[in-house]
Parts: sequence; structure tokens; C-alpha cells
Amino acid sequence: MIPLPSQRNPYIIGRPISEPELFFGRQEELSFIEENLKRGEKVILVHGQRRIGKSSLLQNIPKFVQLDKFAFVTFDLEHYRQEKIEYLLESLAETVIEQLEIAPNKVTIPRGQQIQEQKDIFSNKFLNQIYENLKATNLVLLLDEFDAFNDTNIGATLESLFKQLKNTVAQNKRLFVIIFAGRKSADLSNLIEIFQDVPIAEVGLLDDESIKQLIVKPAAASLKYEPKAIQAILDLSAGHPYFIQVLCFAIFSRARELEKWQVTEEDVEIIVDRAIEVGEAGFAWYWDALSVLEKVVFSTIAEAQKIAAKKKDQELKENPLLLLQGSDVLSRYVLEKLAGELTYKGFLNEQGNRVRIELVRRWILQRHPLWEEIKELEKLNQQEIDTTNKTPHQIPPISKEVRNEPLNPKQNTLIQSQDLNHQVRNEPLNPKQSTLIQSQDLNYHPPSFNHDVSSVKTAKNKIYLTKREIWLVAGIILLGVAAIASFMIIIYSAKQSDRQERSQNLESTVISSNVES
Repeated sequence: MIPLPSQRNPYIIGRPISEPELFFGRQEELSFIEENLKRGEKVILVHGQRRIGKSSLLQNIPKFVQLDKFAFVTFDLEHYRQEKIEYLLESLAETVIEQLEIAPNKVTIPRGQQIQEQKDIFSNKFLNQIYENLKATNLVLLLDEFDAFNDTNIGATLESLFKQLKNTVAQNKRLFVIIFAGRKSADLSNLIEIFQDVPIAEVGLLDDESIKQLIVKPAAASLKYEPKAIQAILDLSAGHPYFIQVLCFAIFSRARELEKWQVTEEDVEIIVDRAIEVGEAGFAWYWDALSVLEKVVFSTIAEAQKIAAKKKDQELKENPLLLLQGSDVLSRYVLEKLAGELTYKGFLNEQGNRVRIELVRRWILQRHPLWEEIKELEKLNQQEIDTTNKTPHQIPPISKEVRNEPLNPKQNTLIQSQDLNHQVRNEPLNPKQSTLIQSQDLNYHPPSFNHDVSSVKTAKNKIYLTKREIWLVAGIILLGVAAIASFMIIIYSAKQSDRQERSQNLESTVISSNVES
């Protein structure tokens, strides 16, 4: 056994894996890239969620793709997200010379000002100098984080950047480009539209054999994993390489502290909270990649899984959105649309009723309880709200079982968002496809948390009240301003009465709950 002080944690988190001996799996993706380069494909698109291992794959392509007459240069665009294109190209030129180990005196590096004045100096003059030094070898640019840019932090739009790259590739027969991009549907659609018929590969979860290698091999000299421990890690991570590394990093740290080198299923469960702390940055990115509306649905499904397991409620287990459908926080259509987006992005399982990665679900329950995410709806930028059409919805009170804080019935915020696709995918608004998402009294929450799911099922019919109210208001408008004023007075009085009644009921419920406690 190696002495304790020299036991370095072999699991890697927070950076791409560049060591080939610690890189496991991805044989299918590597073969895909190799075959397409052999066929002469000038542009290849690789995409997937961040933290899924795209950058590690990129780092290892030069080591595992063995092709004659191909030289690889890796370039991370995220480091230059604040740069204009001309200065980005200057940095790329410097990187090409450095990684190909070309003597600086043999190539003239184009500077940003020169590129700005002579648009073709990079694609023609500079690259031609590179080809002369490479002789018969082709140049392959591996561009990471290609979707790191948007038109607010770079001097040109993504579309402009894509088109410039396409023109550069077309003008240089010996130039090949492999683009690594995150799974943002808008960016991918723009890429695919410009680079038509390009081969596309998705970097997804690891297969079972690669998972086992990633768990066992890095610490094979010291740690011994029981089969049930490996399965427990698989159940928590769903085969996501980042979360496997986080779990194993925490396991190794604990084993080193206790000098206990046999890992059991119980050991895996014990380190879950430590793993959540270790991987906080990765969890935060996983969460921040979602829109406010997606976060509400994501947190709803995580909460519903906990409640369904506790109450052994099969219907809630199969349809976790029952937890919100009766609340009028969002309409049924919007809930299903958002769940579909989360499923498409890989955050939920194929059925859309479970958080795909169990470790992520546990982190959500700790860091982002549902009542907090509904409060976040209040913080939507009011400048982006279309106030021309308002159909308020009343939201029932949030239960103390979930919220654990006093209610504030005085807060009343009307939030309205237009076009779900714009909110979820950050695409431009389409006036022909407009979905209205509104909520009122966002400090309130569905009663389903302190009742069984049957109370939610009876409330589902409230979803259809919106259409009836719209027609009712339209009819009243035809009667004239006086009739509208009368109607609003009646509604206001009814709401005040209803709110007082609900406040009294809530007070009784809280007192009853405290007495029981």
C-alpha cells in the first residue's frame, strides 16, 4: 500500500481530462470523427451538454485519432468571448504557430488591426504560410465552446461568425474544422442552416463499460469497489462523467481520511452530501443553463418524486406535473411544453417524469426548493413583459410543508411572458406564435403539498377557467365602460372576501400543524 501522505486523489473535476490514461470511453465518437476526416468532410459538428465531456474528447482527439497528414490545433473560444472577431483570429493565429511548433520568424502573425483592414489576410496570407511549413499535411482546427458567443458580447452576430468560418473553410482545401458546441437548439439550428449536410455527433452519457472503467481504473492501485458500490454510483450519476468524477472524488477523499480502501454501497450513500459540496460549481452551471420557467418545472418534478415516494402515490409518480397543474402558476399547455424542452435537453428521463440524474435531483431539493423557484418568477425583467394583454390567475397559498416560512398575502405581482420558445430557447420572438404565461400573487403556491394528490386532481379543471374568463370579459366590454366598472367592483369584492377566507383557513392550518408538531 502506498503511504498515506503520497495518496493523491486521481479523480479529476473542474478541468478537461487531457491525460489519455485517464480518458475512458468515447470510442464511438472518436471513430465517427476519424471516418469523416478520411472521407474529406471539411466541417464536423459535435454537440452536447456542458460538463458532459466534450472538452475532454477534444483534448484527446490528437492522441487517439491516428491519421497520416492531419495536424490538430485546439482552441477554446470561451476564453475570447469578449473579443471582436479580428482579435480572436489574431489569438488563433498565435495558437496555431505555438501548437504546431513553427518558428515565429517563419510566419508573420496577422494583428487585429490588419485583419480589420484586410478581411482576407487570415484565410489567405496567414494560412498559406502555415501550409508551406506543414508541407503535405492538412490542418484541423478543434474549436471548443463555439456557442460561447452571442451578439451582445462580440462585435458580430453568431450568424456572421458562422458564415466567415464557412467562407474560410471553402477557400482552403487543406483546412478542416471540428466545431464543439453546447446543446442550445437555436445555435445548432443556425449552424446546421449555414453548414448544410455536415456530419453531426452528440456526446451523451457513458455506456456501462466506460462507467466501470472511469470508476475503477484511476484508483485501481488503492481503492477496491464492490459491485453494489459501482451500481450505486451508476444510479446516482446516470452515467454522466462529471458526476461520476464528483462522487468518486468524494469517495477517495473519505477513504484516505479513514484509511478504509474497500468501497461499499453504504460508503457511496454516506458521501452524497460531500459530493454535492465538491461539485457545487458544476451543479450551479447545470442549473443556470435553464430559464426561470424551466427551473420551476424542473424543481416541481424533483419535489414530486420525493412526495410520491413518501406517500407511495403512483399517479403522482407517473405525472409529477399534477403538483402544479391545479395551481394556475402555469397552464397545462405551458407545463407540458416546458417538460418537453427539459426532456429534449436531457435533463429529464425519456418519459419526462423523473430528473434524469439522481444526484442532481438531490442537489435541487437542497439548494432550490420549489417555493423559492416560484418566487423567482417575481424577478423576471419587467422591461421584457408585454403588458398589452393581461389575464391574471389566482394562485392558492403555498404550504408550510414545503415553504417553511411566513406567507405575505400583500405581495401581488403580475408577471407575463410572451412566446414560450423565446423564454426557453432564447430565440427571437415570433408574433405568430405567442404563448401567454402569467401568474399573480407569486407568494402563493398550490395546496397539493399539504394534501394528498386527490386535491390536486379536483383542482385541474381550474385550468380551463382562463378561456371562459376571456370570453366573459369580451362580452362585458361590449356593454360599455359603465358595465366594466361594475364588473370589476364585483370581482374585487369577491376576491377580497375569498382572500380573507383563505387567510383564515391558512391560519387554522398553520395552528393545527404547529399543534400536531
